Amino acid sequence: MDRRAYYKPEDVFNEVKQKVDKVALKNERIDYLTFVPDGEPTLDINIGEEISLLRRIRMPIAVITNASLLWLKGVKEDLLEADFVSLKVDAVSENLWRRINRPHKGLRLNMILEGIREFAEEFKGTVVSETMLIDGIDYRGEFERIAQFLDELENLDKAYIAIPTRPPTEKWVRPANEGAVNATFQVFSEKLGAERVAM
Repeated sequence: MDRRAYYKPEDVFNEVKQKVDKVALKNERIDYLTFVPDGEPTLDINIGEEISLLRRIRMPIAVITNASLLWLKGVKEDLLEADFVSLKVDAVSENLWRRINRPHKGLRLNMILEGIREFAEEFKGTVVSETMLIDGIDYRGEFERIAQFLDELENLDKAYIAIPTRPPTEKWVRPANEGAVNATFQVFSEKLGAERVAM
């Protein structure tokens, strides 16, 4: 939960600039410069400064976050500088959230959800959500509750439904079956409109 410095912002800028230059030499296209490290990008207390430095490259900047720290003023202010932000919303019920996301004991779901609401209201860029579905979870009524929460967000462009594709930390975690994914898609589409839901 404690934000700290991991790298010097100038070092991040220099490495990214080198990569971008190499891509340009190959005539390849870059859609976004994306913060998606091994862990949660908002734990980096320098992310706001890094975003500012990367603006010099003149490419859109994306941040993929689990949103767990978005209730902190500094995190919100940092992410407001991005162009695209993806927010994780796997559950809106306390018990399911704790089981699926295994959050730090100091985190509170109601604070996170309120942080997401406030951020989505202020953010001027593209904001999307990601809901990861796993097997062996009793989602009874949760798809509807998640869809209701997402529908209340200002400016939500798209709600993505996903399943784990990389090896998970916990051995019991497996991708949800096709029926669960389809059921979620139907519920989300009904509440949000099919054009705002993707898999």
